[in-house]
Amino acid sequence: MIEILVQSLEGSFINNWILSKAWIWPTLEIIHFIGLSLLLGAMLVIDLRLAGFLRNFNMQVTHRLLPFAAIGFFLNLATGLLFFIGDPARYSVNIGFQLKMLLVFIAGFNALWFALKINPHLKSMDPYGDTSKSAKMTAYISLIAWFGVLLLGRLIPYVGTG
Repeated sequence: MIEILVQSLEGSFINNWILSKAWIWPTLEIIHFIGLSLLLGAMLVIDLRLAGFLRNFNMQVTHRLLPFAAIGFFLNLATGLLFFIGDPARYSVNIGFQLKMLLVFIAGFNALWFALKINPHLKSMDPYGDTSKSAKMTAYISLIAWFGVLLLGRLIPYVGTG
């Protein structure tokens, strides 16, 4: 299945475009870094507050950072897809990439859990108060997952394949 995907992407118009210009890959790297900075910067503040730290920050105010996290995520999604299309044979078998994608999935599922189960209860609590154990667990999962994504993304060029 993966081989079919790799074969269909290699030699495609987008693959050729990415590989044909020396400036495209570094530009994608810069945009990916900016996206990751927005995502992790916003999530760090939100998750630390949710975990019970930074209690002098209003909980609802910290959630105003969520649009920045979303912009960062979508920048990384777009550039990440272009990276994969640009070199599908390398990424598809890279253990660092595979683990990174697993952590992105876990972080996404955790964000969905937060939106459906945790966030509705936060609106009625003291904005400077402590959070529930489930809110704290959600925050810790998010912090671990996103920092794991950061570290594994950085390791992709250096770890073995398969």
